[in-house]
Formats: sequence, structure tokens, C-alpha cells
Amino acid sequence: MEQGISLLNFIREQDGGMLEHCKLLTVEDVHKDEASIISVLSAIMDNRLQNDIKLLNYYRELPVSFAASVVAVDRGVVEMKVHEMQIASMLVQKATFIRSIHFPHGVIANVLRIRKQRCLAYLTQFSYARIHADQRIYVRVKVSDKIDAAFHNEQHLVRGRIEDISFSGVAIKTPKGSILEENIKGMVSICLPDAKLELPGKLLKKQGEDVYVFELEIDTKSEKIISQFIFQQQSQIIRELKDLCG
Repeated sequence: MEQGISLLNFIREQDGGMLEHCKLLTVEDVHKDEASIISVLSAIMDNRLQNDIKLLNYYRELPVSFAASVVAVDRGVVEMKVHEMQIASMLVQKATFIRSIHFPHGVIANVLRIRKQRCLAYLTQFSYARIHADQRIYVRVKVSDKIDAAFHNEQHLVRGRIEDISFSGVAIKTPKGSILEENIKGMVSICLPDAKLELPGKLLKKQGEDVYVFELEIDTKSEKIISQFIFQQQSQIIRELKDLCG
């Protein structure tokens, strides 16, 4: 059990926020699960199983997913050849998800070290995980610009700034002490650079002390505006990733 706790604590300590993207799973126990995962990776390396490995990371909520191959397995450390943009996101998150049809679930691993020039990553502390993004319908991006937003109805007015946004919803960071009840309905105002939107919304949940996540009702016009904004944010994120690769 110690290793599972160690990995959980490791993820919690990272700035990359991998824990919010998954739920750790135990199939047998943490030691047997890790041995099973490493056994599959060894079989892929030896060509006893087909290599279909894809890694998954997030950079400002944008999924970064490329194919990877196993180079070596030694005493619980797996060396992988990975894409340079995957390397950049792994450097930020200090962990990565591994997908393969040979695993019963997704896998999460700690990034022990990186050899950036050779695009090599050394992974340890493997655990099964349910990856929340597998249930996502829409791509979500974290917004670095200061975009004002607010929720209001007859009883409440809460102002803040956009934390992240997708076609179906928005997370708004509000001043601490703001109180809204779950499932409350009203209007969400979003002040994008090129347009101000006023959309019906429902509070889905609160994240931490000061972030509220709203489901939005999107019409054709607002969908086009949000789509353009998300595309601009994605382009900016990709440029940042490429700069990190340099």
C-alpha cells in the first residue's frame, strides 16, 4: 500500500495537477498491479505484444498525446522514447498517463528523469487509473489571459475571471468567500476580447475554495465565438509547448 500512497502524495505535490485528471485504481494490490504493468511494458519492448502505446499529458488543459516506445526495463524503471512535445508537457507535470489495449485500465507513472536532447523519459511508480478525460465530450483549455466573467440571477451576483473554458462549460475563479448552491441556475456573462456573451448556465460544482464550474447553454452564434476563442488559446498553448521544446 505504501507505493500507492507514495504515488498519490507525489502527484498532489506537483504543480501540473495530474490528480484532477484521474482516479487511482487498485485491481489486486499496488505491488501486484505495478508488476503487471511492467510485465506488459516488457512484453511490448520484446515484441511479444504489439506496441500501441500512447502517452497523455495536459498543458493548460490541452491534451498532449503521442505514440511512444519502450527502450529498456530495469528494476522498476522503464525507459521510453517519446515525442519532443510530450517531453515538454512531462517536464511540467512530472507524471504521465499511458494508454494501451493491453492494460485493463489507464496507467499513470511518475517521471523520474528526462533526457531532453534524446527524447528519452524514465518512468517509475506505475499504477492503474481511471482517466477523467476519457469521459470528456469537449476539449477544455486553461485561459492565461485575464478574462472577466460573472454569474447572476435574482438573488446572486458573483464576479470573477475565467479559469478554463470548453464548448459546454466554464470555470470561474471568484473571490474567496463567495457562496453559491449546487445546481443553481442563472446567467453567465463572459467578456471575451471580441465579444461579450450572456448565456444561461447552471452551477455543476465547486472546485477548491474559489472556483465554480458552470454548464452553459450554447446557441449557434455563441458557439462560433467560443470556438474561435478556444482555437486562439490552443494555438497559443502549442506555441508555448514548442518554445519549451527548444
